[in-house]
Amino acid sequence: MGNEDIAAELGEKSKELKAMLKDLKATLETWKFSVEETKEGMRVEIHAIALLKSKPK
Repeated sequence: MGNEDIAAELGEKSKELKAMLKDLKATLETWKFSVEETKEGMRVEIHAIALLKSKPK
């Protein structure tokens, strides 16, 4: 699998995550995304904190 394949897959998953948060009416408070090439392969770090808003009572 080439780096282009991985980049395309990560881009697609990112779109899915954004759609899910929008559907949940969530606010993405903080996020971190990094990619590191290593001898063994590619290391991807994804960290996100989102606030899921309560429904009015």
